[in-house]
Parts: sequence; structure tokens; C-alpha cells
Amino acid sequence: MIKINSRQAIPLGILVFGFILFSIQARSFLTFHNMLSILGLITYTAVPTMGLAVVMLTGLFDLSFVGVIGILSTLLLTFLSVNVPPVLGLLITLAVAMVMESFNALLIVKLKIHPWLSTIATMLMYLGLEQYISKGTYLSTKHPILAVMRYNTFFGISLSVWLMLAVAVLISTVMSRTVLGRRLYAVGGSEVTARKAGINTGAYYMISFLIMGFMCWVSSIIYVSQLSGYPPQAAYINQNEVILAVFVGMAISRKGIVSVHGAFFGAAFVGFLANGLGLMGVSSYWIKLVEGALVVVVVLGNSIKQGKLVQLE
Repeated sequence: MIKINSRQAIPLGILVFGFILFSIQARSFLTFHNMLSILGLITYTAVPTMGLAVVMLTGLFDLSFVGVIGILSTLLLTFLSVNVPPVLGLLITLAVAMVMESFNALLIVKLKIHPWLSTIATMLMYLGLEQYISKGTYLSTKHPILAVMRYNTFFGISLSVWLMLAVAVLISTVMSRTVLGRRLYAVGGSEVTARKAGINTGAYYMISFLIMGFMCWVSSIIYVSQLSGYPPQAAYINQNEVILAVFVGMAISRKGIVSVHGAFFGAAFVGFLANGLGLMGVSSYWIKLVEGALVVVVVLGNSIKQGKLVQLE
């Protein structure tokens, strides 16, 4: 028999209550078409959520991902609009992602600036640079490669969803089946112990941010293909959902730890919630309010067993 502790009961209780409520109040909620819509919706949050989970399981944090996604999206669209070969454009944006996240790691690991403070600063820098590149306008392009990603399906499921699932399997496998993943968890568990075991903790902190950069790159591809462009600060609008998803994933873990598969569940939870409330006619402003309140509730619930609030050193 599966035992559910008091911490896990909060998100699971919300999930069950929401499922019953949405099924009664919104007749279209349980339709196959709507389930596909939810899958498409979570592509925007699941990929950066899994990247943030990797950073958080090492004990650090990254708020700048919204700016990284914005810059990569605007750069990719700019390259496509001036007929830069798509492969070259993708490689350049991947390199940019690695540089931007390496800068975050440098501030935190080498200069010892607190991760919250440093990544808030870089988030503002990156969002400002995004605005400069896009001139604050909606960038779009009719490049065929984006049309392929947006309109083609495989077994009736969007290619963007398949990309999300493929990345989820890849990152989950790396974290659970490889030496790299085990060492990242070890660094997050105890930096002192990891150092005594001969692990170069600074290098693994850097690796966690590079993984986040890769996930931001994948996320930018999903944004521009799903939207055939990129509205100003689109990723910033979804920042709250990403943070909520990670903490929901932490809450459902029996040990109360961050994990990639938990983060993916959290993203699905947030997508399910937003979709259901939207079908009920709830304003997007109220949905944001609910999501913000849930962050507080889930964090407090996570502290029930630990005896302290979630804090990042």
C-alpha cells in the first residue's frame, strides 16, 4: 500500500480536487483535444523547469533563465529573418546560451555572490538586452522550419511535445543513471562531503548551469516554433509557473528533494491547473494570483516534515 505523507497530500489533494471540479464545471476538460492542448501548454514550462531543477538540486538557483530564453528566441528569429542557415543559427544560439549561463556560474562560484542576487541582476540585464534586440516588438518569421515544428505531428502529437519528451528522457537518464548525475546530487547533498570525496564542486556547479543553458536553448526553439515568433518577454510571463512547478515536484518527493521527474510532474500539474481554470472562465490575472499563492502553500507544506522553510544557502 502506497503511503502519502502530509507534505505530499497538499499538491495531490489539489490535483484530485481540481480534476473533479474541472470535470464538472467544464465539459470540454476531459476531451482528447483538450488533453493535447495541455501537453502543448506545458512545453513552455516543463523544459526550463527541468533545467532549474538541476541547478536547484546542487543548492543553487537561477532566475535569469527567462532573459536567456528571450535573448535566444530573438536572436534565432533575427538569424532566420536574414536567411542565416538554420543549423548555423541554432549552433550560434546554443553557444550564446552556454556563455550566458557560464557568466551566472562565474558570479556565484568564483565571485561568491548569492545566487538569488546574482541571477536577479543577470535576469534584468538579459531582459534589457532582449528588449534592445527586439526593440520591444513582436518578432515573427514565416521560415519553413518553424512551420514544420508547429504544424507537423507524429501519432497526432505536436513535434514540440515530442521534443519536450525527448529532452525529459535525456536529462532524467543523465541524472539517475550516470556518474555526472550522482555527483551533482552529491554536491547538493553536502558540498563539504563532496569535496572530501575528491569532487571538484565548482566544476559541477558550472555544469549544472550549462545544463540550464541547454534547456533554455531547447525552450527557445519551442517558443519560436509554437508561436511562429516571440512576443516581448514571453518567458518572463511564465516565470512563476516554472518556479511553482519545481516546488510542486519537491513536495511530491517522499524525501522532499528536487528531482527532474518531479519537476516534470510539477509542470504538468501547473499546466493542468491553468487549463482547467481557463476553461471555467477564470481571468488570467486570478490564475496568476492562485499560482503565486500555491508557491507559498507548497513551500510551507514542504517544511512540515523538514521542520524549517525551504532556503538556499
